[in-house]
Parts: sequence; structure tokens; C-alpha cells
Amino acid sequence: FEKAMDYEKHFNISGWAFFMAFDEDEPIGAVTVSARNSSCDILDKRDDICALWDIRVAKGYKHSGIGQHLFDMARAWATEEGFSQMKIECQNTNVPACRFYHKQGAQLCRIDEYAYYSEYYNEKDIRDEIGLIWYLDLK
Repeated sequence: FEKAMDYEKHFNISGWAFFMAFDEDEPIGAVTVSARNSSCDILDKRDDICALWDIRVAKGYKHSGIGQHLFDMARAWATEEGFSQMKIECQNTNVPACRFYHKQGAQLCRIDEYAYYSEYYNEKDIRDEIGLIWYLDLK
């Protein structure tokens, strides 16, 4: 898992939320929600939304409900914080994630064919991926 504290090297994370799942002392999943941060482009300069920044589950724990539990925690936090929507970005190549977000009630609202085609994404294997932007209504 990426170290969530590394995010603060690039962003103001003071308004973000971090949740982790453990098996004994072993981290097996994590979710990060970005919020209230004008330095983060994903929020589109809106203060009424948050963004599901990252959600991950370790290989041996996928399809065991851990991802659902982490997502539920993120949604509950966002609702308690008063956000009207959660923005979620994923790639067209991640079909399981697309199915998962659809199952949560999120709506696919935007397709960005050139989301990863910039100087920030030098890896050729992701440059052709398409960004899918989902929105989940929280109220």
C-alpha cells in the first residue's frame, strides 16, 4: 500500500479522511477520501463534494467484503461531513471497479479519453487508458 502520509508532500491533506482494514496487525485494505482542498484538481474547485481518492484491498482478501466495508466507511464519513456528492475516478480497464461503483449507486457522468495522456503519465501502458468519472449522490 502507498503510504498515505506521502500525500502531504504534494497536497494539503488536512481535510482528508483515511480508513484502513487489518487482519491482526497486517494491513489488508485502505480507502482515502480527498476533501476541502483547493490544491487538488479532482474536486473541480467545489466545496460541496469529496472524492474517493484511492481504495485498495490486498489480493488474498478481494471479494471478501473488505472493499464494501471500506467504501461504506468512506460514504458514511462523507455524509456526516455534509458533502452532497462523492466523485470517483477509475479507468476503463478496471471493469471490476466500474461494476463495484455502479453497484454502490454511482452514476457514470463523464468520459475523458485523454485523462492520462500528459507529462505526468510517462508509462506507455496507461497513456491509452480512458478516465471514467462517476458521481455518487450522498443526500
